[in-house]
Amino acid sequence: MRSLRGRKAGFTLIELLVVIAIIAILIGLLLPAVQKVRDAAARMSCQNNLKQMGLAVHNFAGVNGDRVPMLGEAEEGGHWTAFVLPYIEQDNAFRALTFGSNNWATSTGIANPSITSASAAERQIAVCGIPIKTFRCPATTAPERVFDGSVENPAWFATRVPCNYLGVVTGLQPHDGKPGGSNGWGPGAGLIPGALHIGQLDGMFITRPRPVTRLRDGGPGGPVTLLGVTDGLSNTMMIGEAEPDPQIATLGPIGETNRNAGKKDHWAIGGDDFDCWEGTDWSEMGGSTAVRINFPKPIPGLATMSWSDTDPNWAAYEVSFGSRHSGGANFVFGDGSVRFVRDSISPQTLSALGTRARGEVIPNDF
Repeated sequence: MRSLRGRKAGFTLIELLVVIAIIAILIGLLLPAVQKVRDAAARMSCQNNLKQMGLAVHNFAGVNGDRVPMLGEAEEGGHWTAFVLPYIEQDNAFRALTFGSNNWATSTGIANPSITSASAAERQIAVCGIPIKTFRCPATTAPERVFDGSVENPAWFATRVPCNYLGVVTGLQPHDGKPGGSNGWGPGAGLIPGALHIGQLDGMFITRPRPVTRLRDGGPGGPVTLLGVTDGLSNTMMIGEAEPDPQIATLGPIGETNRNAGKKDHWAIGGDDFDCWEGTDWSEMGGSTAVRINFPKPIPGLATMSWSDTDPNWAAYEVSFGSRHSGGANFVFGDGSVRFVRDSISPQTLSALGTRARGEVIPNDF
């Protein structure tokens, strides 16, 4: 019998290849499981953000006569996300803001704006550029900050933070246009005949028309009270997820009044667009359940559009809810409960969930 003495211990080439193949197979099996865990964690964190915002709205209502915050200050610029800052532990940012002002940007960009500046405009620009975790979904692909601008006369510029959460403005109107004819708020009003004033819309987040006293909580008579949600708070969506346009960093500096108007841009805190447009362009902080969740971006896309309202698909895309979570998006309802709503939900049910007082029958298994 031959002696084995002197033979070197180790793997043969075939054995090494087998081991490598087994490792590759195990990695291939493990990666999808890891990704599922990461996705689940992101969705849970997103739901926690919405829970915090739902509680913030209820706390706001508790000290403001049961009123839900306005969607935003039309012709002034503040967004609902600014009004709830004290209720998500952002008091310093809130105290730096000056409401009732249109100074949310400057004609030239400020490199390092300070929230302690003597200039109200600089303070507001500074706050608009602060990333706030509660307003950002962990699954988003949006950049943390975007340099945003307009070709208004005079032009304005500011660094702003994309927001992944929109107030539910309507369940019926699939665009953010304003009324035509004599119902318009100002010169040149009338982008869409038959459209509703933002103060007449049917969701939980609306705002007051221009003649009403400016007041961030809606003023006497309101916009919406929690008791006024007669469809039931558990049957009415309040805030939902939305993902800004994937090209938002490129589109941000493009002016709203040129042929690239109507960007799918969602911003936290405030900005000059809602000031300039007399209550339209509410897609910056509000959305519509008259449009299906994860409505696709129209092709060939923004570069060929003039006004967004001339193309119904683009107008719908602007105000649509959606997310980077697979199969749907998270929403917080009027009662503070958070649910993941599938993008396969029936259009009729989704529309009904976005209105506050129309008496629709909501199925239990939506």
